[in-house]
Amino acid sequence: MILPRLFVVTALAVVGATATLAHEGATGVAKERMDLMQSMSKNMKEISRRINANRDLAAIGAAATRIHDTSQQIPSLFPADSGTGITDAKPEIWQHWDEFQDKVRKLGETSAALASLGSSGDVQTVAAQFKEVIHACTSCHGEFRRGKADRL
Repeated sequence: MILPRLFVVTALAVVGATATLAHEGATGVAKERMDLMQSMSKNMKEISRRINANRDLAAIGAAATRIHDTSQQIPSLFPADSGTGITDAKPEIWQHWDEFQDKVRKLGETSAALASLGSSGDVQTVAAQFKEVIHACTSCHGEFRRGKADRL
Protein backbone atom coordinates (compact mmCIF):
# COMPACT_ATOMS: atom_id res chain seq x y z
CA MET A 1 0.00 0.00 0.00
CA ILE A 2 1.30 3.44 -0.91
CA LEU A 3 1.84 5.76 2.02
CA PRO A 4 -1.63 7.10 2.87
CA ARG A 5 -2.09 10.63 1.60
CA LEU A 6 -3.65 11.79 4.86
CA PHE A 7 -0.61 10.64 6.83
CA VAL A 8 1.82 12.42 4.53
CA VAL A 9 -0.26 15.59 4.36
CA THR A 10 -0.68 15.65 8.14
CA ALA A 11 3.01 15.02 8.80
CA LEU A 12 4.09 17.71 6.36
CA ALA A 13 1.58 20.14 7.84
CA VAL A 14 3.03 19.52 11.30
CA VAL A 15 6.54 20.11 9.98
CA GLY A 16 5.72 23.28 8.07
CA ALA A 17 2.69 24.76 9.85
CA THR A 18 2.88 28.41 10.85
CA ALA A 19 6.50 28.63 9.71
CA THR A 20 6.06 31.91 7.90
CA LEU A 21 4.47 33.68 10.85
CA ALA A 22 6.86 32.16 13.36
CA HIS A 23 9.86 33.29 11.30
CA GLU A 24 8.78 36.90 11.07
CA GLY A 25 11.41 39.07 12.74
CA ALA A 26 13.99 36.31 13.19
CA THR A 27 17.59 37.32 12.49
CA GLY A 28 21.07 35.84 12.37
CA VAL A 29 21.63 32.13 12.81
CA ALA A 30 18.04 31.59 13.99
CA LYS A 31 16.78 32.95 10.66
CA GLU A 32 19.34 30.87 8.77
CA ARG A 33 18.17 27.65 10.41
CA MET A 34 14.50 28.56 9.89
CA ASP A 35 15.22 29.14 6.20
CA LEU A 36 17.10 25.83 6.02
CA MET A 37 14.19 23.95 7.63
CA GLN A 38 11.74 25.62 5.27
CA SER A 39 13.86 24.50 2.31
CA MET A 40 13.78 20.92 3.62
CA SER A 41 10.02 21.17 4.02
CA LYS A 42 9.69 22.15 0.35
CA ASN A 43 11.72 19.10 -0.66
CA MET A 44 9.56 16.88 1.57
CA LYS A 45 6.43 18.21 -0.12
CA GLU A 46 7.95 17.58 -3.55
CA ILE A 47 8.73 13.99 -2.61
CA SER A 48 5.25 13.49 -1.20
CA ARG A 49 3.64 14.76 -4.42
CA ARG A 50 5.74 12.43 -6.55
CA ILE A 51 4.97 9.39 -4.38
CA ASN A 52 1.25 10.14 -4.27
CA ALA A 53 1.14 10.65 -8.04
CA ASN A 54 3.45 7.66 -8.62
CA ARG A 55 5.17 9.78 -11.26
CA ASP A 56 8.76 10.78 -11.91
CA LEU A 57 10.03 8.80 -8.93
CA ALA A 58 13.60 9.18 -10.16
CA ALA A 59 13.43 12.89 -9.25
CA ILE A 60 12.88 11.87 -5.63
CA GLY A 61 16.57 11.01 -5.43
CA ALA A 62 17.58 14.61 -6.11
CA ALA A 63 15.14 16.02 -3.54
CA ALA A 64 16.27 13.47 -0.96
CA THR A 65 19.90 14.34 -1.69
CA ARG A 66 19.10 18.01 -1.04
CA ILE A 67 17.54 17.03 2.30
CA HIS A 68 20.60 14.94 3.15
CA ASP A 69 23.02 17.71 2.21
CA THR A 70 21.01 20.25 4.16
CA SER A 71 20.88 17.98 7.21
CA GLN A 72 24.67 18.08 7.38
CA GLN A 73 24.47 21.83 8.09
CA ILE A 74 22.02 21.58 10.99
CA PRO A 75 24.41 21.23 13.97
CA SER A 76 26.44 24.27 12.92
CA LEU A 77 23.26 26.37 12.93
CA PHE A 78 22.68 25.73 16.63
CA PRO A 79 25.60 27.41 18.39
CA ALA A 80 25.31 27.54 22.17
CA ASP A 81 24.19 31.17 22.32
CA SER A 82 21.39 30.94 19.75
CA GLY A 83 18.44 29.81 21.86
CA THR A 84 17.04 33.25 22.60
CA GLY A 85 15.02 35.77 20.65
CA ILE A 86 12.72 34.64 17.85
CA THR A 87 13.40 30.94 17.56
CA ASP A 88 11.53 27.66 17.56
CA ALA A 89 14.46 25.91 19.22
CA LYS A 90 13.81 24.52 22.69
CA PRO A 91 16.55 24.80 25.32
CA GLU A 92 16.60 21.00 25.38
CA ILE A 93 18.72 21.09 22.20
CA TRP A 94 21.71 22.34 24.14
CA GLN A 95 20.85 20.42 27.32
CA HIS A 96 20.77 17.14 25.34
CA TRP A 97 23.20 17.97 22.56
CA ASP A 98 24.30 14.38 21.90
CA GLU A 99 20.70 13.23 21.51
CA PHE A 100 19.99 16.18 19.19
CA GLN A 101 22.99 15.24 17.06
CA ASP A 102 21.82 11.60 16.97
CA LYS A 103 18.46 12.73 15.60
CA VAL A 104 20.16 14.90 12.98
CA ARG A 105 22.38 11.94 12.05
CA LYS A 106 19.25 9.78 11.68
CA LEU A 107 17.79 12.34 9.27
CA GLY A 108 21.01 12.20 7.26
CA GLU A 109 20.95 8.40 7.15
CA THR A 110 17.27 8.08 6.23
CA SER A 111 17.42 10.77 3.55
CA ALA A 112 20.59 9.23 2.04
CA ALA A 113 18.81 5.88 1.89
CA LEU A 114 15.82 7.53 0.22
CA ALA A 115 18.12 9.23 -2.30
CA SER A 116 19.56 5.87 -3.28
CA LEU A 117 16.08 4.32 -3.66
CA GLY A 118 14.56 7.17 -5.64
CA SER A 119 15.63 5.84 -9.00
CA SER A 120 14.45 2.29 -8.21
CA GLY A 121 10.95 2.96 -9.51
CA ASP A 122 9.52 0.85 -6.67
CA VAL A 123 6.92 3.17 -5.21
CA GLN A 124 6.23 0.90 -2.23
CA THR A 125 9.87 0.82 -1.14
CA VAL A 126 10.32 4.54 -1.78
CA ALA A 127 7.16 5.35 0.21
CA ALA A 128 8.30 3.19 3.13
CA GLN A 129 11.69 4.93 3.22
CA PHE A 130 10.03 8.34 2.94
CA LYS A 131 8.02 7.43 6.02
CA GLU A 132 11.36 6.90 7.81
CA VAL A 133 12.50 10.38 6.76
CA ILE A 134 9.22 11.86 8.03
CA HIS A 135 9.70 10.03 11.31
CA ALA A 136 13.24 11.40 11.64
CA CYS A 137 11.92 14.94 11.16
CA THR A 138 8.93 14.66 13.47
CA SER A 139 10.94 12.85 16.14
CA CYS A 140 13.39 15.73 16.35
CA HIS A 141 10.73 18.41 16.10
CA GLY A 142 8.62 16.71 18.77
CA GLU A 143 11.44 16.89 21.25
CA PHE A 144 13.46 19.93 20.26
CA ARG A 145 11.12 22.37 18.48
CA ARG A 146 8.62 24.66 20.11
CA GLY A 147 5.10 24.05 18.94
CA LYS A 148 2.42 26.62 18.28
CA ALA A 149 1.22 26.44 21.89
CA ASP A 150 4.78 27.12 23.12
CA ARG A 151 4.92 30.32 21.04
CA LEU A 152 1.77 31.87 22.53
